[in-house]
Amino acid sequence: MPYLVITRPLGQTMKLGEMLRTHLPQIDQIHLPLLSIIPNIDPVEAKRLRELLAIADLAIFVSPNAIECAMRLLDQAWPKNVPVGVVGGGSLEVLGRHGVTLAEGYQVIAPGDPDRWDSEGLWDELGKTGINWSGKNILFLKGIGGRPWLGEQFLHAGAKIHSIQTYRRVPLDKEAAAWKPLQNVEPREAACLMTSSEGLRHFAQVIQSFSWGRIWFEFATIICSHPRISDVALELGFKQVENCLPGDDNLVKASSKWFSELQSLS
Repeated sequence: MPYLVITRPLGQTMKLGEMLRTHLPQIDQIHLPLLSIIPNIDPVEAKRLRELLAIADLAIFVSPNAIECAMRLLDQAWPKNVPVGVVGGGSLEVLGRHGVTLAEGYQVIAPGDPDRWDSEGLWDELGKTGINWSGKNILFLKGIGGRPWLGEQFLHAGAKIHSIQTYRRVPLDKEAAAWKPLQNVEPREAACLMTSSEGLRHFAQVIQSFSWGRIWFEFATIICSHPRISDVALELGFKQVENCLPGDDNLVKASSKWFSELQSLS
């Protein structure tokens, strides 16, 4: 029996799960939340966030999680005088739920092409504004760690960088019950939907510690929502790696393609 393993954090799987059930009702789903998102609710950081917004020339949300957790930490309407930069469609959707849209009078900057939904795409889009970033205050809203590339570009351009860690990621414990369903799955009939390099690394670390885990590296399909995640999958030793564009629609398309190919082999 084929399975799709959905690896997003709890609370972020409902829409994708429903879309997959609609398009691929014959495939069972396993929910394996590789990372939990723990919001920062420190009142000292909330005060610091409001102070930084008072001087910020641009705020960068690095992910949908950063938006949700920052809005919770801020606990008030986003200021219309602070432009917002995001890297992709998922973040635009979350901003919309909080009323931060062009239609509401906010300046929102994002790559227009889904092929460029990443830091490089956002940097190119920001370049089209013609703004001289020297001396500007750029506020990054992010989790702990993460890729530093975009911040480095601003530093090279002479900007002043500030950051607030709006959340932290906690890996799924090896002893958690969520791992157990994988034991009964034939890896040749499983596809894992990976949207995080950090989550993928944790997945590899845990399954290789199980007696049944090594075969997953050989035969399970790893569907990755960005080329960088695909590179990590290959680096970790997974043999069946597929890449797709970011976004739920593209994950569904990639899953449908995988299932069609699986059926053709049976």
